[in-house]
Amino acid sequence: MVSGRIFPIYRLRSEHLRLGTPREKAMPPIYLDPAPRSYPDFVHVLGRANRGESAAGTTSTFADLEEWLLGDAINEDSMLSLAESIAWRMVAAGLSVVRATIHVGTLHPQLTGFGWSWNKADGLCDEIVVKAISAQSEAYLRSPLRVAIEEGRSLYLNASDLETQTLYPVIAELAEQGIKHYAVLAMPKRIGAKRHDVVTIATAEQGGFSIQQQTQLNRVLKYLALHVHRQTSRRIAENLLNVYLGHNAGKQVLEGSISRGDGNAIEAVIWIADMRGFTELTEKYSGPQVNRILNGFFEQLVGAVTGNGGDVLKFLGDGVLAVFPFQCADTAARAAKSAMAAADEAMKNLQAYNANPCEDVRSLNGWTPIRCGIAMHIGEVFFGNVGGQDRLDFTVIGSAVNEASRLEALTKRVMRPVVMSQEVGDLLEIPLDDIGRHELKGIVQPVRVFAPKHWKSTAIEA
Repeated sequence: MVSGRIFPIYRLRSEHLRLGTPREKAMPPIYLDPAPRSYPDFVHVLGRANRGESAAGTTSTFADLEEWLLGDAINEDSMLSLAESIAWRMVAAGLSVVRATIHVGTLHPQLTGFGWSWNKADGLCDEIVVKAISAQSEAYLRSPLRVAIEEGRSLYLNASDLETQTLYPVIAELAEQGIKHYAVLAMPKRIGAKRHDVVTIATAEQGGFSIQQQTQLNRVLKYLALHVHRQTSRRIAENLLNVYLGHNAGKQVLEGSISRGDGNAIEAVIWIADMRGFTELTEKYSGPQVNRILNGFFEQLVGAVTGNGGDVLKFLGDGVLAVFPFQCADTAARAAKSAMAAADEAMKNLQAYNANPCEDVRSLNGWTPIRCGIAMHIGEVFFGNVGGQDRLDFTVIGSAVNEASRLEALTKRVMRPVVMSQEVGDLLEIPLDDIGRHELKGIVQPVRVFAPKHWKSTAIEA
């Protein structure tokens, strides 16, 4: 590992957390870890900083630290950089900190928040993401973090106190590591936030944090909170835009493409999937029950698309509209390969789901396996804002989208679950069946259609 760098360890295959290029290009290198850290299953490492003591800059006193927080700290370009800097600057200011963390909540359907964990022993600062399931874990429920996050109470804990160790099991673990005093400090709430962001600081000094040091820490915390709020507000905005618009659309909106007509023409593989028998489902089940089925269906497709570098743009009732832009994949062939990989994965996901659906769906009276059709086409589309003055949508429009939709409808007629136009087929190096030229509604010339040989009629056929 090279000293003095900030770099990714790996990325999650989901949302924030989306891989913007085909899988073989999307995953950053996984570096050998000279200081392996153990995290619960619901925690994933997103990145790591390793600048060491140089991150302290010129700080040598608490006055220097406060001056930095009121000035140059605004130039820190990420929370990872900020977290590492504040930890080393506290050490440089004379505070015997051996471990420090920052925990912030977020708005995301799958995540509860992000964190930054610094340890003086290895000199590293990790950026982590925490799944929503953590809120039900015993580790969280019996942690002083819960008290600070949910109640806004700050705690200064003696790690040697047996009663404290019994109340909070994590304190016993810290004591075994030589920690003597553990501060869990709740920051002022962000506007609109339901919970508090939290900083934890640990020392191995026998006397713990003095009253003077506690006062200094409380002052520093107020200044730090301003930067944390600024950084996390942008992160939350990114998360929400990515979840509701997709990564590329969310990025463009965040960068200022917010006016009607803003956008650009792109070449892409258009990927459309549609559930079969949706009208029957709406007549057979209640709204909440149909919603359960749709969520199960979409879950199998969305992960396949985003995991292979695509962007999900729309949920069209019971369908999915996605794109695999050439510019993200480098070449048209890579985009087509990624789109085909997404189709394969989506179909396999559906097969596995049909064999073992979630209990909410399996228990529905008369439930039958989900069937699906997928179509792929290539063309130039306009990727941008459309709509009225006060209500805009970020999507793709163009004749290629219409043709892809007509191709998907063709899956019912030809009884093949996956079809594609010749433009896509010509870019793939897999066995294909030529299923002839077909007239498509609204399309002047007949379209030559292909289907992958490995997806014949199946339990999820058209």
